[in-house]
Amino acid sequence: MAVNSIPLYLRVENDLRFKIDSGEWTTGDRIPPEKDLEQTYQVSRITIRRALNELVLDGYLERQRAKGTFVKQPSDYNPKDSYTVVTSFTQEMQELGKKPSTIWAKVEKIPATPLFARRLHLNPNDTLLKLSRVRGADNEAITYSVTYIGFRPEYSLNAQDYYGSLYDYLAQFKIRVNEQTEYVEAVDPTPELIQLLEMTHNEPLLKRVREASDFESNYYEYSINYYIGSKYRFYVKY
Repeated sequence: MAVNSIPLYLRVENDLRFKIDSGEWTTGDRIPPEKDLEQTYQVSRITIRRALNELVLDGYLERQRAKGTFVKQPSDYNPKDSYTVVTSFTQEMQELGKKPSTIWAKVEKIPATPLFARRLHLNPNDTLLKLSRVRGADNEAITYSVTYIGFRPEYSLNAQDYYGSLYDYLAQFKIRVNEQTEYVEAVDPTPELIQLLEMTHNEPLLKRVREASDFESNYYEYSINYYIGSKYRFYVKY
């Protein structure tokens, strides 16, 4: 599928949905007027209205007469459309009979922004561990992921320690992720992603934004993953 085959309204819808799911827009926020969104996305009013209508139908937004369009309570979202439980990348590759590998990794400590503080149940400026990795199967790049978790002194800052499964690494600290929510959307690759994933031509990426947790160990995780569309298939288990 060529990048240009992704409908304009769906591109706008996906971006607006991400602003809500990522916490950039929170419950009760009034989103920009349609004319402002037209200028931001450089599309027609009809395209903007269709994208907004889809988000209203999915329960993300609500229109209030003479006031505008507002973000609804997360509990009002349609859970079937918003979330699904999936396995880890390592498990997915193994189940497909492929050998998972990490091609490149970088680990660093950064301060928590207000957004990440909310998502990870931390205070602003608390220290985060940011893990960036290019992963694949049989030494072929498939996905670029960036994972954010609250930093703990026992966590290694040696990138080599994260070349295997992150969840296997966390198990030594008695952290076992048992709650996971995510959403999926198609996006265009940026020049940076094309370079990181060693893409030979421009094609859509599958973007998965995931929140995972283990309440017993007070572990919270936020990750953004980009998969090469032609090399990856998304499977859901019910």
